[in-house]
Amino acid sequence: MSVPHEPVPEKPPMPGPGWMPEPPIGEPEPDRLPDETPMPNPDENNEPPKHAQPHS
Repeated sequence: MSVPHEPVPEKPPMPGPGWMPEPPIGEPEPDRLPDETPMPNPDENNEPPKHAQPHS
């Protein structure tokens, strides 16, 4: 059994001439424990690869 629905309009109605969009809500930074601070991955850097020195 199909459910009747209203036809979809071609485009949404235009807002009035004085309409201004609401500014986004600023969300605070989440609380973090000291050991949860994001640290950069030492393997991801712009330096050339390091090679071990041969043992003599």
